[in-house]
Amino acid sequence: MPLRSALALPAVALIAALGIAPARGVTTQWREWAVPTLTGKLDDTLPPVTSAIHVDQFGYLPAEQKVAVVSDPQEGFNTADRYTPGNLLELRSKADGAVVFEAPPVPFNRLRTDPHSGDRGWWFDFSRVNQPGDYYVFDEGTGLRSAVFRIAPDVYAPVLRAAMRMFYYQREACAHEPPYAEAPWTDGPSFLNDRKARAVWAKGDPSTERDLSGGWMDAGDTNKYPTFLRNVIHPLLYAWSSNPQAFTDDTGIPESGNGLPDILDEVKWELDWLMKMEGRDGGVFIKMGEINYATVSPLSLDRRPRYYGPKASASTIVTAGIFAHAARVYRQFAPWKSYAVLLQTKAVLAWNWYCTHPRRYKVDTGEIKSGNADLNAREQDRAEALAALQLWLLTGQPGYQKAFERKAFTLRQLSERPWPAYDMSEAEALFEYLRQPGADPDLVLRIRRIWDQATQWEQFMPHKTQPDLYRAWMPASCYHWGSNFVRASYGALADDAVTYGLAGPDRATYVQRALDMLHSFHGVNPLNVVYLTNMGSLGAENSVTRIWHDWFQYNTPFAANPPPGYVVGGPNAHYSGSLTWVARQPPGKAYADFNQPYPDNSWELTEPAIYYQAMYVRLLADFARPSSATLP
Repeated sequence: MPLRSALALPAVALIAALGIAPARGVTTQWREWAVPTLTGKLDDTLPPVTSAIHVDQFGYLPAEQKVAVVSDPQEGFNTADRYTPGNLLELRSKADGAVVFEAPPVPFNRLRTDPHSGDRGWWFDFSRVNQPGDYYVFDEGTGLRSAVFRIAPDVYAPVLRAAMRMFYYQREACAHEPPYAEAPWTDGPSFLNDRKARAVWAKGDPSTERDLSGGWMDAGDTNKYPTFLRNVIHPLLYAWSSNPQAFTDDTGIPESGNGLPDILDEVKWELDWLMKMEGRDGGVFIKMGEINYATVSPLSLDRRPRYYGPKASASTIVTAGIFAHAARVYRQFAPWKSYAVLLQTKAVLAWNWYCTHPRRYKVDTGEIKSGNADLNAREQDRAEALAALQLWLLTGQPGYQKAFERKAFTLRQLSERPWPAYDMSEAEALFEYLRQPGADPDLVLRIRRIWDQATQWEQFMPHKTQPDLYRAWMPASCYHWGSNFVRASYGALADDAVTYGLAGPDRATYVQRALDMLHSFHGVNPLNVVYLTNMGSLGAENSVTRIWHDWFQYNTPFAANPPPGYVVGGPNAHYSGSLTWVARQPPGKAYADFNQPYPDNSWELTEPAIYYQAMYVRLLADFARPSSATLP
């Protein structure tokens, strides 16, 4: 159950809605679901490992700055794991244990406790090592090592592949069978009953049946929401546009090998469904899905009837922007020329419907579970600005440009201070606007002035100082439900500043900030955990193992074995479930590796979502190269 609805349900109502009785005879200890610590002899050929030495468990690019963090917990659940490093740290080759670099650990911030993690610590900078290979950091004083990692130009290629395959596993009405699905994560096609979805206001009327099959399930729930896709499709399209060579045609999905980028094949799966949600007149239905929480796993056995809600201004204007952006991308490929024309036609149709119908803000009654898909007036203004801009970039028609310029200052980046990391699809579209020869000079100047002012705020984009022991600072207020979405957004924003020429003389620092945010997903965080599921086969020695998901539920064979590559929501300082120890942690430690139902409310921490995934892919894409490539 996603964030959008669970908080709105009283506890008793939530239990009833989920059809779950609290487990009896089971007590949740304060550390029962804590992320396991890295400890002991995990490899007979290597020294024992410790969670106190934090590295990117996948690795580093040869030319980047490389810093391991050594932690000594002062606050939080793991204070018993105190650690003081020896006088010398070594970087050793995994192949033969040879020491390739050594240096003393450098105290961070005079060994003051970092408020976001509750830890104090040291840094070990081994940036001068750029020879490709497998390594680990070794503490000669304690005899313990870090996780093993790789240095290579293509170090993130397999990680990106796993992250993209998450969308394949999220497909509905698609068989998850070999050779595309890996064992044991196989199942037949789910929700084929969507081919006869009915209007929620006329459940008994067969004349309302529509084929709304396909698409991706939104998150851990299996419903589908056009409005939420503004934070999914735009980032994925920008990921491809930013670095096409990162995306290959061999991701292992049914379309692989067709000579077209798999990322665009995957996005097309969702676009094809979204087209079904648009009526002939251009209006788009607000959402579709179930009207109860009686989930059946595996999903192929879920036979519940599914319903769609009314057409809405919110879903229609969001869809107009998505189709316009997609048309710009797909028209670059000869096999998709006609598809791009169709996307443009449907984008214009949706825009016209939105402009000729009154805006409404309470179309979603909540009868279809679970998230509220409506947008308020301010949010619809922003969606209108983004759609107008995408339509102008697509068609060049001045009417769309004027519509964008009328609404531009409703965008969060231009109306909130300092330039927020939320709604990155709006930010990147603004950056595109700055590059257009036909852009209004006065508006360009104002946008640049706002950006320049924001970059002077150390709290927004720290570059003069480094306020975070784990080198991935973001405001404490961002440690909420889905904090990893914000974390990826901050990283993507930093790298976008470089891509669009807005980093000024701090270009290298912005690139490193983006990389450091990426490293924080991969183990350089207070829990020394990779925030992607089940990544042991790709080299991670400590990745999350449980997610709140209708397919991979706590009471299924996949409870502790979801497919690789799912990005979880992340630490949540406002967690409200019964694991009270979580809420008492420093913000960066407010996480547990579990998928238990009410009253534990694991969805507030471990539920994945296609928008978290898309923003992580957007960040990762700029640094990923296929195996045959070398960095320029």
